[in-house]
Amino acid sequence: MTGSLRDVVEQTDLLVTAGPGGVGKTSTAAALGVAAARAGRRVVVLTVDPARRLADALGLAEGEGADLPHQVELAGTPKGGELWAVMLDAQKTFDRLVREQSPSEQQADAVLGNAVYKALSGSLAGAQEYMAVERLHQLYTSGEWDLVIVDTPPSRHAIDLLEAPDRLTRFLGHPVYRALTAGQRTFARVTDAASSVFLWAVKRLAGPKLVQDVLEFFRSLAYVEPGLRKRAEEVSALLRAESTSFVVVTSPRSESVGEANHLIDALEHRGFPFGGVIANLVHPMPESFDVLSADERDALGSLEPGPLADHVAWHRELTELAVSEREELATIGTAGANVPMLELPLLDIDIHDVDGLIVLADLLT
Repeated sequence: MTGSLRDVVEQTDLLVTAGPGGVGKTSTAAALGVAAARAGRRVVVLTVDPARRLADALGLAEGEGADLPHQVELAGTPKGGELWAVMLDAQKTFDRLVREQSPSEQQADAVLGNAVYKALSGSLAGAQEYMAVERLHQLYTSGEWDLVIVDTPPSRHAIDLLEAPDRLTRFLGHPVYRALTAGQRTFARVTDAASSVFLWAVKRLAGPKLVQDVLEFFRSLAYVEPGLRKRAEEVSALLRAESTSFVVVTSPRSESVGEANHLIDALEHRGFPFGGVIANLVHPMPESFDVLSADERDALGSLEPGPLADHVAWHRELTELAVSEREELATIGTAGANVPMLELPLLDIDIHDVDGLIVLADLLT
Protein backbone atom coordinates (compact mmCIF):
# COMPACT_ATOMS: atom_id res chain seq x y z
CA MET A 1 0.00 0.00 0.00
CA THR A 2 3.04 2.29 0.20
CA GLY A 3 2.48 3.96 -3.16
CA SER A 4 -1.27 4.34 -2.72
CA LEU A 5 -0.87 5.71 0.81
CA ARG A 6 1.57 8.30 -0.47
CA ASP A 7 -1.03 9.25 -3.08
CA VAL A 8 -3.67 9.56 -0.35
CA VAL A 9 -1.42 11.86 1.69
CA GLU A 10 -0.47 14.02 -1.29
CA GLN A 11 -3.77 14.19 -3.22
CA THR A 12 -6.81 13.91 -0.93
CA ASP A 13 -8.51 16.89 0.71
CA LEU A 14 -9.94 15.01 3.70
CA LEU A 15 -8.37 11.96 5.36
CA VAL A 16 -10.18 10.12 8.14
CA THR A 17 -8.40 7.55 10.30
CA ALA A 18 -10.55 5.03 12.14
CA GLY A 19 -10.02 1.79 14.02
CA PRO A 20 -10.04 0.02 17.39
CA GLY A 21 -8.59 1.56 20.52
CA GLY A 22 -5.02 0.87 21.58
CA VAL A 23 -3.56 0.33 18.09
CA GLY A 24 -1.70 3.63 17.71
CA LYS A 25 -4.40 5.29 15.62
CA THR A 26 -3.82 8.74 17.09
CA SER A 27 -0.08 8.59 16.52
CA THR A 28 -0.67 7.30 12.99
CA ALA A 29 -3.02 10.22 12.20
CA ALA A 30 -0.40 12.68 13.45
CA ALA A 31 2.34 10.92 11.48
CA LEU A 32 0.23 11.15 8.32
CA GLY A 33 0.00 14.88 9.01
CA VAL A 34 3.80 15.03 9.29
CA ALA A 35 4.13 13.18 5.98
CA ALA A 36 1.70 15.57 4.26
CA ALA A 37 3.52 18.64 5.59
CA ARG A 38 6.84 17.23 4.41
CA ALA A 39 5.24 16.76 1.00
CA GLY A 40 4.66 20.53 0.88
CA ARG A 41 1.03 20.62 2.01
CA ARG A 42 -0.61 22.81 4.66
CA VAL A 43 -2.33 20.23 6.85
CA VAL A 44 -4.36 20.34 10.06
CA VAL A 45 -4.98 17.29 12.27
CA LEU A 46 -8.23 17.27 14.25
CA THR A 47 -8.38 14.75 17.09
CA VAL A 48 -11.74 13.58 18.40
CA ASP A 49 -10.18 10.95 20.67
CA PRO A 50 -10.37 12.27 24.24
CA ALA A 51 -6.98 10.73 25.13
CA ARG A 52 -4.13 13.19 25.48
CA ARG A 53 -1.54 11.26 23.42
CA LEU A 54 -1.77 13.36 20.28
CA ALA A 55 -2.07 16.58 22.27
CA ASP A 56 1.10 15.77 24.20
CA ALA A 57 3.03 14.78 21.08
CA LEU A 58 2.02 17.96 19.25
CA GLY A 59 2.38 20.32 22.21
CA LEU A 60 -1.32 21.16 22.55
CA ALA A 61 -2.28 22.58 25.92
CA GLU A 62 -5.65 22.49 27.64
CA GLY A 63 -7.55 25.65 28.51
CA GLU A 64 -8.27 28.85 26.63
CA GLY A 65 -7.64 28.53 22.90
CA ALA A 66 -7.17 24.75 23.03
CA ASP A 67 -9.83 24.28 20.35
CA LEU A 68 -8.04 26.59 17.89
CA PRO A 69 -5.47 25.28 15.37
CA HIS A 70 -1.95 25.29 16.79
CA GLN A 71 1.12 25.18 14.51
CA VAL A 72 3.63 22.44 15.19
CA GLU A 73 7.29 23.22 14.63
CA LEU A 74 8.52 20.78 12.01
CA ALA A 75 12.04 21.14 10.66
CA GLY A 76 12.91 20.28 7.07
CA THR A 77 9.52 20.91 5.49
CA PRO A 78 9.52 22.42 1.97
CA LYS A 79 8.01 25.80 1.19
CA GLY A 80 4.27 25.72 1.86
CA GLY A 81 4.49 22.66 4.09
CA GLU A 82 2.95 23.29 7.52
CA LEU A 83 1.57 21.05 10.25
CA TRP A 84 -1.21 22.30 12.52
CA ALA A 85 -3.23 20.47 15.17
CA VAL A 86 -6.47 21.10 17.03
CA MET A 87 -8.40 19.34 19.80
CA LEU A 88 -12.18 19.11 19.59
CA ASP A 89 -14.14 21.16 22.13
CA ALA A 90 -17.75 20.12 21.51
CA GLN A 91 -19.22 22.90 23.67
CA LYS A 92 -17.36 25.71 21.93
CA THR A 93 -18.05 24.21 18.50
CA PHE A 94 -21.77 23.99 19.29
CA ASP A 95 -21.82 27.61 20.51
CA ARG A 96 -19.97 28.75 17.39
CA LEU A 97 -22.44 26.89 15.18
CA VAL A 98 -25.45 28.46 16.88
CA ARG A 99 -24.04 31.98 16.47
CA GLU A 100 -23.16 31.37 12.81
CA GLN A 101 -26.55 29.92 11.91
CA SER A 102 -28.84 32.19 13.92
CA PRO A 103 -30.48 35.04 11.95
CA SER A 104 -29.75 37.51 14.78
CA GLU A 105 -27.70 37.89 17.95
CA GLN A 106 -30.90 37.99 19.98
CA GLN A 107 -32.05 34.62 18.69
CA ALA A 108 -28.56 33.14 19.18
CA ASP A 109 -28.58 34.37 22.79
CA ALA A 110 -32.00 32.76 23.29
CA VAL A 111 -30.58 29.37 22.34
CA LEU A 112 -27.25 29.72 24.16
CA GLY A 113 -28.90 30.98 27.34
CA ASN A 114 -31.48 28.18 27.49
CA ALA A 115 -30.90 25.75 30.37
CA VAL A 116 -31.77 22.75 28.20
CA TYR A 117 -29.28 23.81 25.53
CA LYS A 118 -26.53 24.11 28.13
CA ALA A 119 -27.20 20.56 29.29
CA LEU A 120 -27.62 19.03 25.83
CA SER A 121 -24.62 20.67 24.18
CA GLY A 122 -22.25 19.23 26.75
CA SER A 123 -23.68 15.81 27.52
CA LEU A 124 -26.27 14.66 24.97
CA ALA A 125 -25.40 11.33 23.38
CA GLY A 126 -24.37 12.13 19.84
CA ALA A 127 -23.56 15.80 20.49
CA GLN A 128 -19.84 15.03 20.64
CA GLU A 129 -19.99 13.13 17.35
CA TYR A 130 -21.99 15.78 15.52
CA MET A 131 -19.77 18.58 16.78
CA ALA A 132 -16.74 16.65 15.52
CA VAL A 133 -18.10 16.58 11.97
CA GLU A 134 -19.20 20.20 12.33
CA ARG A 135 -15.65 21.16 13.34
CA LEU A 136 -14.17 19.30 10.38
CA HIS A 137 -16.65 21.17 8.15
CA GLN A 138 -15.47 24.48 9.60
CA LEU A 139 -11.83 23.58 9.01
CA TYR A 140 -12.48 22.18 5.53
CA THR A 141 -14.55 25.08 4.25
CA SER A 142 -12.25 27.74 5.70
CA GLY A 143 -9.96 27.35 2.68
CA GLU A 144 -6.89 27.53 4.94
CA TRP A 145 -5.83 23.91 4.56
CA ASP A 146 -4.74 21.66 1.71
CA LEU A 147 -5.59 18.62 3.81
CA VAL A 148 -7.73 18.01 6.90
CA ILE A 149 -6.98 14.82 8.85
CA VAL A 150 -9.54 13.59 11.38
CA ASP A 151 -8.54 11.17 14.12
CA THR A 152 -11.79 9.48 15.15
CA PRO A 153 -12.67 7.74 18.44
CA PRO A 154 -12.43 3.91 18.64
CA SER A 155 -14.43 1.92 16.06
CA ARG A 156 -17.98 1.85 17.47
CA HIS A 157 -17.93 5.56 18.30
CA ALA A 158 -16.34 6.33 14.92
CA ILE A 159 -19.41 4.87 13.20
CA ASP A 160 -21.60 7.10 15.40
CA LEU A 161 -19.51 10.08 14.28
CA LEU A 162 -19.83 9.23 10.60
CA GLU A 163 -23.59 8.74 10.89
CA ALA A 164 -24.11 11.95 12.90
CA PRO A 165 -25.02 14.21 9.92
CA ASP A 166 -27.61 11.72 8.62
CA ARG A 167 -29.05 11.24 12.13
CA LEU A 168 -29.39 14.99 12.58
CA THR A 169 -31.22 15.31 9.27
CA ARG A 170 -33.64 12.54 10.31
CA PHE A 171 -34.15 14.20 13.70
CA LEU A 172 -34.99 17.56 12.12
CA GLY A 173 -37.63 15.82 10.00
CA HIS A 174 -39.20 13.86 12.86
CA PRO A 175 -42.93 14.62 13.43
CA VAL A 176 -42.40 15.30 17.15
CA TYR A 177 -39.65 17.81 16.39
CA ARG A 178 -41.77 19.39 13.66
CA ALA A 179 -44.65 19.82 16.12
CA LEU A 180 -42.45 21.31 18.83
CA THR A 181 -40.88 23.82 16.45
CA ALA A 182 -44.03 24.74 14.57
CA GLY A 183 -45.74 28.14 14.67
CA GLN A 184 -47.43 29.76 17.61
CA ARG A 185 -50.78 28.05 17.11
CA THR A 186 -49.33 24.55 17.03
CA PHE A 187 -46.96 25.44 19.86
CA ALA A 188 -49.91 26.58 21.94
CA ARG A 189 -51.64 23.24 21.36
CA VAL A 190 -48.51 21.42 22.52
CA THR A 191 -48.37 23.64 25.61
CA ASP A 192 -52.08 23.14 26.32
CA ALA A 193 -51.50 19.39 26.14
CA ALA A 194 -49.60 19.70 29.41
CA SER A 195 -52.82 18.75 31.11
CA SER A 196 -52.42 15.24 29.69
CA VAL A 197 -51.48 12.48 32.08
CA PHE A 198 -48.01 12.11 30.54
CA LEU A 199 -46.95 15.75 30.67
CA TRP A 200 -48.58 16.08 34.06
CA ALA A 201 -46.32 13.29 35.30
CA VAL A 202 -43.27 14.87 33.67
CA LYS A 203 -44.06 18.21 35.24
CA ARG A 204 -44.50 16.60 38.65
CA LEU A 205 -41.19 14.71 38.42
CA ALA A 206 -39.03 17.28 36.64
CA GLY A 207 -40.84 20.47 37.51
CA PRO A 208 -42.84 22.83 35.28
CA LYS A 209 -39.78 25.04 34.72
CA LEU A 210 -37.90 22.22 32.96
CA VAL A 211 -40.89 21.40 30.76
CA GLN A 212 -41.18 25.06 29.77
CA ASP A 213 -37.41 25.26 29.12
CA VAL A 214 -37.63 22.23 26.82
CA LEU A 215 -40.48 23.75 24.83
CA GLU A 216 -38.73 27.12 24.60
CA PHE A 217 -35.50 25.39 23.53
CA PHE A 218 -37.22 23.69 20.61
CA ARG A 219 -38.90 26.95 19.62
CA SER A 220 -35.59 28.83 19.59
CA LEU A 221 -33.88 25.95 17.78
CA ALA A 222 -36.28 26.41 14.89
CA TYR A 223 -34.42 29.60 13.92
CA VAL A 224 -31.15 27.66 13.60
CA GLU A 225 -32.67 24.62 11.88
CA PRO A 226 -32.17 25.65 8.21
CA GLY A 227 -28.46 26.16 8.84
CA LEU A 228 -28.16 22.90 10.77
CA ARG A 229 -29.89 20.96 8.03
CA LYS A 230 -27.77 22.54 5.30
CA ARG A 231 -24.52 21.84 7.17
CA ALA A 232 -25.54 18.23 7.89
CA GLU A 233 -26.24 17.63 4.20
CA GLU A 234 -22.93 19.24 3.21
CA VAL A 235 -20.92 17.16 5.68
CA SER A 236 -22.69 13.96 4.62
CA ALA A 237 -21.72 14.69 1.00
CA LEU A 238 -18.17 15.67 2.00
CA LEU A 239 -17.58 12.40 3.84
CA ARG A 240 -18.51 10.52 0.66
CA ALA A 241 -16.68 12.76 -1.83
CA GLU A 242 -14.01 11.46 -4.20
CA SER A 243 -11.47 13.78 -2.56
CA THR A 244 -12.03 12.03 0.80
CA SER A 245 -10.34 8.84 1.94
CA PHE A 246 -10.82 6.61 4.99
CA VAL A 247 -7.89 4.62 6.36
CA VAL A 248 -8.48 1.90 8.95
CA VAL A 249 -5.71 1.45 11.53
CA THR A 250 -5.49 -1.88 13.34
CA SER A 251 -3.06 -4.28 14.98
CA PRO A 252 -2.52 -8.02 14.41
CA ARG A 253 -4.46 -8.96 17.56
CA SER A 254 -7.56 -11.02 16.78
CA GLU A 255 -9.96 -8.65 18.56
CA SER A 256 -8.51 -5.66 16.70
CA VAL A 257 -8.76 -7.47 13.37
CA GLY A 258 -12.39 -8.33 14.15
CA GLU A 259 -13.20 -4.67 14.87
CA ALA A 260 -11.34 -3.58 11.73
CA ASN A 261 -13.43 -5.93 9.61
CA HIS A 262 -16.61 -4.62 11.23
CA LEU A 263 -15.52 -1.06 10.47
CA ILE A 264 -14.56 -1.85 6.85
CA ASP A 265 -17.99 -3.43 6.34
CA ALA A 266 -19.66 -0.34 7.81
CA LEU A 267 -17.64 2.04 5.62
CA GLU A 268 -18.38 0.14 2.43
CA HIS A 269 -22.05 -0.38 3.30
CA ARG A 270 -22.55 3.34 3.96
CA GLY A 271 -20.71 4.47 0.85
CA PHE A 272 -17.64 6.04 2.47
CA PRO A 273 -14.50 5.93 0.26
CA PHE A 274 -12.18 3.29 1.75
CA GLY A 275 -8.45 3.79 1.11
CA GLY A 276 -6.93 0.77 2.83
CA VAL A 277 -5.56 -0.59 6.11
CA ILE A 278 -2.52 0.31 8.19
CA ALA A 279 -1.51 -2.68 10.33
CA ASN A 280 0.45 -1.28 13.24
CA LEU A 281 2.55 -2.97 15.95
CA VAL A 282 3.46 -5.98 13.78
CA HIS A 283 6.40 -8.10 14.99
CA PRO A 284 9.19 -8.29 12.41
CA MET A 285 9.73 -11.61 10.68
CA PRO A 286 13.10 -13.08 11.80
CA GLU A 287 15.49 -14.37 9.20
CA SER A 288 14.66 -18.00 8.45
CA PHE A 289 16.89 -20.89 9.51
CA ASP A 290 16.39 -22.12 5.94
CA VAL A 291 19.44 -20.11 4.91
CA LEU A 292 21.56 -22.52 6.99
CA SER A 293 22.80 -25.85 5.76
CA ALA A 294 21.15 -29.06 6.90
CA ASP A 295 24.09 -29.83 9.21
CA GLU A 296 23.90 -26.38 10.77
CA ARG A 297 20.17 -26.74 11.39
CA ASP A 298 20.77 -30.18 12.96
CA ALA A 299 23.42 -28.64 15.21
CA LEU A 300 21.01 -25.94 16.38
CA GLY A 301 18.45 -28.61 17.18
CA SER A 302 20.81 -30.52 19.49
CA LEU A 303 22.29 -27.70 21.53
CA GLU A 304 23.07 -28.14 25.20
CA PRO A 305 21.13 -25.85 27.58
CA GLY A 306 22.67 -22.41 27.66
CA PRO A 307 22.51 -18.90 26.17
CA LEU A 308 22.73 -20.05 22.54
CA ALA A 309 19.97 -22.63 23.02
CA ASP A 310 17.82 -19.96 24.71
CA HIS A 311 18.43 -17.61 21.78
CA VAL A 312 17.44 -20.27 19.25
CA ALA A 313 14.25 -21.02 21.23
CA TRP A 314 13.44 -17.30 21.36
CA HIS A 315 13.99 -17.08 17.58
CA ARG A 316 11.54 -19.91 16.97
CA GLU A 317 8.91 -18.36 19.28
CA LEU A 318 9.27 -14.98 17.57
CA THR A 319 8.94 -16.63 14.15
CA GLU A 320 5.77 -18.44 15.23
CA LEU A 321 4.34 -15.17 16.59
CA ALA A 322 5.21 -13.23 13.42
CA VAL A 323 3.67 -15.94 11.21
CA SER A 324 0.47 -16.09 13.30
CA GLU A 325 0.12 -12.29 13.15
CA ARG A 326 0.33 -12.30 9.37
CA GLU A 327 -2.20 -15.10 9.19
CA GLU A 328 -4.54 -13.00 11.35
CA LEU A 329 -4.02 -9.93 9.16
CA ALA A 330 -4.74 -12.01 6.06
CA THR A 331 -8.36 -12.33 7.25
CA ILE A 332 -8.95 -8.58 6.87
CA GLY A 333 -11.30 -7.72 4.04
CA THR A 334 -14.85 -8.27 2.89
CA ALA A 335 -15.93 -11.31 0.91
CA GLY A 336 -12.33 -12.25 0.23
CA ALA A 337 -11.57 -8.88 -1.39
CA ASN A 338 -7.93 -7.86 -1.65
CA VAL A 339 -7.63 -4.97 0.81
CA PRO A 340 -4.58 -2.73 0.32
CA MET A 341 -2.51 -2.95 3.49
CA LEU A 342 0.67 -1.42 4.88
CA GLU A 343 2.43 -3.10 7.79
CA LEU A 344 4.17 -0.98 10.42
CA PRO A 345 6.68 -2.83 12.61
CA LEU A 346 6.56 -2.83 16.37
CA LEU A 347 9.10 -0.12 17.19
CA ASP A 348 11.58 -0.09 20.05
CA ILE A 349 10.77 3.58 20.72
CA ASP A 350 7.69 5.21 22.23
CA ILE A 351 5.98 7.69 19.93
CA HIS A 352 5.57 10.65 22.28
CA ASP A 353 7.11 13.60 20.44
CA VAL A 354 7.56 15.10 16.97
CA ASP A 355 10.82 13.21 16.38
CA GLY A 356 8.99 9.94 16.93
CA LEU A 357 6.22 11.04 14.57
CA ILE A 358 8.83 11.74 11.87
CA VAL A 359 10.15 8.16 12.24
CA LEU A 360 6.60 6.86 11.87
CA ALA A 361 5.92 9.14 8.90
CA ASP A 362 8.96 7.76 7.07
CA LEU A 363 7.70 4.21 7.61
CA LEU A 364 4.24 5.18 6.35
CA THR A 365 5.38 6.79 3.08
